Parts: sequence; C-alpha cells; structure tokens
Amino acid sequence: MILHLVHDEKIINRTISIFEEVAPNQNLFVVFTRHNLKHVNYQQNVILFKEFKKKYSNVEFSSVIIHFLNSRKIRFINQFIKNKATIYWIIWGNDLYNKLLHTKGFELYDTQSTYYKKTKKSFILRLFNKLVENIKVYKMEKFISKRINYIAIDKTKIDYNILVNYFPKFKNISCVEFFYYPIESVLSEALMQEWVEGDNIQIGNSASITNNHEYAMKFLSKINLGNKKVVVPLSYSGTKEYKETVKSKGVEYFGDNFKVLDNFLPLAEYNQLMLSFNHAIYANFRQEAVGNILILLYLGTKVFIPKKSPILLWARKLDLVIFELESITQTDIDNPLDINSRIHNRKIILEIYNLERLKILIKDNFNYEIVK
Repeated sequence: MILHLVHDEKIINRTISIFEEVAPNQNLFVVFTRHNLKHVNYQQNVILFKEFKKKYSNVEFSSVIIHFLNSRKIRFINQFIKNKATIYWIIWGNDLYNKLLHTKGFELYDTQSTYYKKTKKSFILRLFNKLVENIKVYKMEKFISKRINYIAIDKTKIDYNILVNYFPKFKNISCVEFFYYPIESVLSEALMQEWVEGDNIQIGNSASITNNHEYAMKFLSKINLGNKKVVVPLSYSGTKEYKETVKSKGVEYFGDNFKVLDNFLPLAEYNQLMLSFNHAIYANFRQEAVGNILILLYLGTKVFIPKKSPILLWARKLDLVIFELESITQTDIDNPLDINSRIHNRKIILEIYNLERLKILIKDNFNYEIVK
C-alpha cells in the first residue's frame, strides 16, 4: 500500500480518483488539516492525520508520496515511517520556493508594491524571522537529504534544476515525472472543444501575495484598454489586508473597468469564466498557478509572464507560445492570440498533459509492484 500525505486542497479529489484508477484499494490518503475537511471528500481511504496513529501506525507502506512538503509532514514521517519505505516528494511550488529558496535569496515578491512597503517589518523582527526561517530550512534540508528517495517533477525539470542549483547536495536524488492537471479531467468534454471568445483580461488566480498583482497592474495601466474588463480572482488564499490593497490599486489604475471575484466558484463555473479571458497576466516570480495557465493556453488565451519567472522558461522549453510581461504593448492587448498559435499550444498540451499519460507515469514511477 502507498501512503499519500496531502493538504485539504481543491485538486486532491481528482488526484485520489486517478491514483485509485491506477491501483484500486492500494492508496491511503492522510489529510493534514486541523479543521473539518473543506475540499477533500471523506471516503474510506481518506483520513485526517490525527486519526493515523490509532488506525495505521503499525502498517508498513511500500511507499510514501508527499504532496507538498512542510514541517508537519516531516515530523509525521519521522514519527511513523520507520521502515524502508520509498519516499517521494512531489514539488508544489510554495514548498520549494517559499520554504527553501526564498531564504537563499530567490526573489518572490514585488518589493516596490504598496502592500510590501506597508507591511515591511522592522530590522530586528526581520532578523528574528530570518533566524527562524534558517532553522526551518536546515531541518527541511536535512530531511530531504536523509529521507527523500525521489523528487517528482514535470517533464521540463525546471524546478528540479533550480533546486539543485541552490542545494547541489540534492543532485544525488533521482527525479521522476508527474503532473496534477490532465486536461480532460479539468475541463468538461464540451469545453475541450471551445476557444476563448470574450474580451476580458485576467490578472492572477488567487489572493496570494506571490501573485504580485500590483506589478502586473503597473504594466497594464500604461495601455489603453478601451472597454476591456480587468478581472482579478481573490476568493482563494491571501489575507484580508492584501485583498483590500489589490482592490484599492485596481480601482486606482482601471476605475470601472476593474472587477474582483470575491466568491469561490465551482470548477465548472470557473472554467466557463476562463472563456471570457482573451488575455491573462500571471505576475508570479515563482512556479505557481500552472493548472490555470495550462487551461488558459489550451483555450487560446494570450498569456503574459514576468521574464524572471521559471514558468516562462517552462513554457518555452515545451515550445508553448507565451509572452513576457515586461514587453507588453498596445498591439498585444488589441489583438488576441492568432489561430495558428492557439492550435499549436493546444496540440502540445494535449500530447503532454493527458489523462492516459498521467496514469502511465503513476504506474511506472511510484513503486506499484502490486498493480495487476
């Protein structure tokens, strides 16, 4: 049996379903939340982490798959996984960039933004926080070196290469391929045949500060948008203070053309909304919102990414047609992505990010010797 350590996140139900299709009744999913489940559905092979000791502490697992690595999961493995189980770490983004690389100097935030300047801590507090972060990084680094057997990453290995650039000692850890977003599992059959038709512009996908909304707004505000609406989803993640800052700057830059999505939308409704985005700006400096970007590119949206973002390198390595945010022009916004580029992007995404290919990767890469 394989043990999965997961968060209570939107994509996990789909992930459970796909792993179960590959290996029925051979997966146990332990959800790390102190609250009642919000996104993950209760089912026979899903338990809360606090229930594990009573029910499964004496069970030996052939493998452990960590979906997002953090301190709580590290403590859990050190306490309960004493056998020689093969341990995989599927990189999410926050665990790599926020928890490991940021303390080593990787830039995550637009330091010129209103919110960053307003919330910048005192020198003493920043020094203290740096000390705490360094201790956490040391423990995480030690755990990865000692317990991680494989790092699961997408086809391009961009994140893996960045990781070993900052931590050369991890070069001896092998990597396997995995992805969370099989296109036909995310989009409905009807939407698989659609192209974007609206005239809206999307900025970011959540209220996380690493969306760097104001950074995106500064470039977009220099362009005449006409009647185009700038739509910013803020229903997921983030703090109240950050959301209010984004709303304030959005109105300042775009006036009545600015629209915020405060309410969380079911996936089907959110995907339908995607059809209205002829242009999208994701100003993240780290790997983030890849699922959203894949969907937008598949549907034919013209997507802009900061030149320093590993997502830009990822897209270009896959030969996807994508654009640098810092070079955005009036012509870029006046014109949608041309049909040849739309077809080109869709073809690549269908070839790489499809459900059958993901099932093969799971079966081949995650130690499922028992699968018949």
